[in-house]
Amino acid sequence: MKKRSLLLLGLLLLGMTGCRTAATPATLPTAAPPTQPLVTATPRPPLPTAAPSSTPEAPPAPSATPAPATTTYTVQAGDTILALAMRFGVPIAALQLANDLGESTDLYAGQVLTIPPAEGWEGASPYWSLHLVREGETLYGIAADYGLPIQRLLAVNHLSGVEPIRVGQPLILPLEGPVALPAPTPTPPPPTAAPTATLPPTAAPTPIPTAPAPPPAPSGWAEELYRLINETRAAHDLPPLAYNPILAQAAQAHAEDCAARGWGSHVGSDGADLLTRLRRAGYQGDGWAECWAQSLSPQDALDAWMDETPPDDPHRRTILSTWLTEIGIGVAQADWGYFFIADFGR
Repeated sequence: MKKRSLLLLGLLLLGMTGCRTAATPATLPTAAPPTQPLVTATPRPPLPTAAPSSTPEAPPAPSATPAPATTTYTVQAGDTILALAMRFGVPIAALQLANDLGESTDLYAGQVLTIPPAEGWEGASPYWSLHLVREGETLYGIAADYGLPIQRLLAVNHLSGVEPIRVGQPLILPLEGPVALPAPTPTPPPPTAAPTATLPPTAAPTPIPTAPAPPPAPSGWAEELYRLINETRAAHDLPPLAYNPILAQAAQAHAEDCAARGWGSHVGSDGADLLTRLRRAGYQGDGWAECWAQSLSPQDALDAWMDETPPDDPHRRTILSTWLTEIGIGVAQADWGYFFIADFGR
């Protein structure tokens, strides 16, 4: 028991001595500088900056524009060539040309069509279609059949109107809507041998008397009237009128119309006035006037016009006009005399 007490007392004294030693002020040693440099953080590489928002300039496109590609379409039941023209934005003529259809507009289910690009057909109506020239046709006649201005027909087909057209030549008809196309002239059937009837002597047919047809208008009468009108203008110190073939076509058509119905007028048998008839023929001038007469000769027709008394002298003033610049003349035979039509324009 004593030994244990003495041991505890010694330990207690030692602990107290240690406390006094720690309380004694002492100079703390300074820390020695490190023998190696402090480790610093490895600098991070800079973050990549975002690419500028503007897209880098593309290389220039090649100067040659590639031709637009064509596509194909398989005809379905119920398809029409007009519906397909409207669907693909090309005229009927473009489909006819691309598929060698000629002037046909017939399609059948399962037919594979080449669809041409719309480039080059800008401004064309879907109704533009092809016409193949037939024997005896002329550009003026084709334009009249379809109600087209002749200048429009020439421009669309890149024609001057001077060069001849050939049978089978395709022409583009610049139609703006559906028209009743002229039907081809049917070929008459070959004649068949009729049975010969033997008539009794008393039933011999009596010949029917026919009135002799009036002689046709002499060749050159239109040119003669044109010469006389310019001769009259020269006598009044006026320049000559130029001869316009489109005005002449309109004048000739009206002369024949007057002869067919048997009386003259400035209005056609279908109610068309002068401007309508000129536009129908393709004339696009800024002014127009007309003189007509039923006479026996060009000189008689001119005299009838020039003998008018002012102020009731519309035909005389037309012939001596300082504003009109061109003329076309038509002549057609009548039951009595001839119809002379002079169409003026500017």
